[in-house]
Formats: sequence, structure tokens, C-alpha cells
Amino acid sequence: MVFTSLGITAPAFNDRKLKNMKNDCELVALKNNIKFQWNSKFPINTLNLMRGYLVLEDKIKKKYFEICFDAYWKNNIDISNNENIIEILNLCQIDHNKFFEDIKSQIIKNELKHLTSLAFKNDIFGAPTFVVNNKIFWGQDRLEYALDECSS
Repeated sequence: MVFTSLGITAPAFNDRKLKNMKNDCELVALKNNIKFQWNSKFPINTLNLMRGYLVLEDKIKKKYFEICFDAYWKNNIDISNNENIIEILNLCQIDHNKFFEDIKSQIIKNELKHLTSLAFKNDIFGAPTFVVNNKIFWGQDRLEYALDECSS
């Protein structure tokens, strides 16, 4: 939704950007000794998982995020597939029936739309984005700048 609002073509839908994005991810992973595998299903619709994050209790959100991230970027899992989502939820000890019911809630749908709109209004257009002292730092290569801003 953010890309559409800005009239930007996401890298996943631009062959030249996609090639560069893949190369960049692989370089960063190699340099930082991070296990990484480009997902063969990329790009994957993560709408249910994003809504799911909003329905979870705070104490489980970090684990959920990490397991979803690893499934996508380390384990080459199609995280749009409900059977795979159930496996992720089982790893997090989350009741999948309740999860799938909760993410259908119009309140949750509206909350995700609101958060996306808020990001757009604050000039956030992609991930990762770091906001420190009302300054935006976009891209993994800007993390050090964001950390420097934290200490200033």
C-alpha cells in the first residue's frame, strides 16, 4: 500500500531492482556471517502475518517476528501458506484457530491500514526504516547513523 501510495514500483516487480536487491542481501549476509537464503516464492503476501502481529500479546511478539523472519529469509518457507503459518504458530505456542479468527476482525484490518497510513504520512516507505529524534534513517546500511543519532 505504501509503494502504491507513492507511485513507486516495489523492487520485487522491477527486474533490475530485484537483481540488485538479491545481490545486496547476499553481500550483507556474507559480510555479517548471517545464514540467508533468498526465498524462491518472493515476493510473498504477508498480510495475514502482519495482521497476526497486531492480535498477539506483547510477550510473544518478538518470538513470533523472529520465527516468521527465519521462515522467510533462512528456511525458504512460503509464509503465505496457511499450513506453514500453522507450523509457525505451533512453534510460538499460539492457538491457530483463534489467530485466524482474530485476523479477520475489521478492527485489526483497520489498525493495520491506519499504521500503514501513519508510516506514509511520516515519510516511511520501506524496510528497514529507523526513526530517531524525528529523523529518518532508511536501509540496513544506515543503522550505524541511527545509532550515532541515539547517542548524540
